Amino acid sequence: MKVIVFGSRHKVDQAESISQFLIALSGVCKLVVERKFNEFIHRSLHLDIDTSVLDDDIPLDVDFVISIGGDGTFLRASHFVGRKEIPIWAVNSGRLGFLTDVDCSEAVNLVGHLECGDYNIESRSLLKAQVGKDFTGYALNEVALMKRETGSIITIDTYLDTDYLAAYDADGLIVATPTGSTAYSLSVNGPIMTPDCHDFILSPVAPHTLNMRPLVVPDDLTLSMHVYSRSESFLLSLDGKAYPFSCGTPIEITKADYVVRTVKVSKASFADTLRRKLMWGANVRQG
Repeated sequence: MKVIVFGSRHKVDQAESISQFLIALSGVCKLVVERKFNEFIHRSLHLDIDTSVLDDDIPLDVDFVISIGGDGTFLRASHFVGRKEIPIWAVNSGRLGFLTDVDCSEAVNLVGHLECGDYNIESRSLLKAQVGKDFTGYALNEVALMKRETGSIITIDTYLDTDYLAAYDADGLIVATPTGSTAYSLSVNGPIMTPDCHDFILSPVAPHTLNMRPLVVPDDLTLSMHVYSRSESFLLSLDGKAYPFSCGTPIEITKADYVVRTVKVSKASFADTLRRKLMWGANVRQG
């Protein structure tokens, strides 16, 4: 097998488990590693394993992409893969790692499952954001429309297809996928959705009226928006990467025509993940 490896270079406290995992991988796979993480492997971890450096193009014969880190590393890998839909196995060496499948220490003993095909593939929907005629971007977690200055709010006129929904007076508006329901949207009290839902979440950020609540809508709708602000500009954020635009520029957000395919090696369910990583249902009153 041939795999592409993305990784975080900031997890020196996880050096031993990362090293053991990479050694196990190199025993069954040809490793193509992003340049900076490849330097980390050989210079910081001092591993004597055979690797090649990833160029800008994805090799045609790649079987999997593996991300070693947290959710940010996984998002970086998914954006690199794009519409090629190569399966991604996300291994956690960070803190929460909600999008990851297993921790690095567990993954060492699961490498053989890739080789023998003992895994499942899950599909995650993405958002497509079209801003004006010249900008198109994609997001796995969320598209966020945000104000630029701290002093003034923005107004976001929002339509569901051609049906007018509301003018959101707020610091921003998040449009999240089911995958992104546990990310930025959750921090502003948006609902959690299971990854197989076919919906999007609209979650206002610091709305200036109390009757603006998160809203779940079908993902086959086109969300049309116009932003207005005293500053005459706003920020559009795709999975945390922000771009400035002039107010009044038309925005359309739809479901993308491709998906992110994730490798599920562990047997943990989404409910297991909620309980383990978000303390779902934990009795916090116990001393």
